[in-house]
Amino acid sequence: MRVAVTGADGFTGAYLIDALRGAGLESRALAADLTDPAAVAAEVAEAPFDRLIHLAGEAFVAGDDWRRFYAVNQLGTLNLLDAVAAARPGARCILASSAQVYGPAASGLVDESRPPAPDNHYALSKLAMELCARVFADRLEIVVVRPFNYTGRGQQPRYLVPKIVDHFRRHAAAIELGNLDVRRDLGDVRAVADAYVGLALVPAPPRLANIATGTARSVRDVVALASSLTGHTLEIRVNPAFVRAADVPILAGDPTVLRNALPNWRPRPFEETLEWMLAEPAAPSSR
Repeated sequence: MRVAVTGADGFTGAYLIDALRGAGLESRALAADLTDPAAVAAEVAEAPFDRLIHLAGEAFVAGDDWRRFYAVNQLGTLNLLDAVAAARPGARCILASSAQVYGPAASGLVDESRPPAPDNHYALSKLAMELCARVFADRLEIVVVRPFNYTGRGQQPRYLVPKIVDHFRRHAAAIELGNLDVRRDLGDVRAVADAYVGLALVPAPPRLANIATGTARSVRDVVALASSLTGHTLEIRVNPAFVRAADVPILAGDPTVLRNALPNWRPRPFEETLEWMLAEPAAPSSR
């Protein structure tokens, strides 16, 4: 089986390519600018594949250029699906959406029946992608996944867990964080990649599935675990700029749909993920 991947050079993409190789599947990276319909169509036309896993997109929620979210995540995906429908009709297209589509009012263990209620441009663009993809359901096999938070080696330190890991690897004296007691689902990028591979292989995938661990852990817990694993302690300073007034106390994803479709899939224990990340050598200083 041949699997085309967009975003293969991104954080998740690198692990997905390894997971596909480990499953004995041939991968093909698609790198055309999604906002250029002609370039996308030309690349898809000359790239034979049976499955598409679409990871590429604008993902940093705090980004300032809101137009870019829609240009890439919504319209770019439509350009891609239009090209695939023309060149590879019937192909299975696995689209990476986001758990952020559930919105800030979602709490507890959230399953796919929760009505979407996005409140930022990133989440809105992902929901728009999901809705517009339905237009292609008569020509393509559309599978939408909503990953909850996940992390791993190689993720940029502007994200929470890599930021904490970076401070502990450098034995920093202090760290500035936001709300320490919110609890979030924290997955492992390797398990997420395995889920994508499983959805590419399974005979009858769900049309919509969360990728989640089903458990929640607080920011305070992450810091405490990192301290326990490294033997290092640091001062935690709460920066009001990082505190969101509307933060829900607990948010995790219900992975039942995914687990039913992929009975052998398992999330990785967070302790294992954090230990793996902490063991990575710190980046050399530029000074």
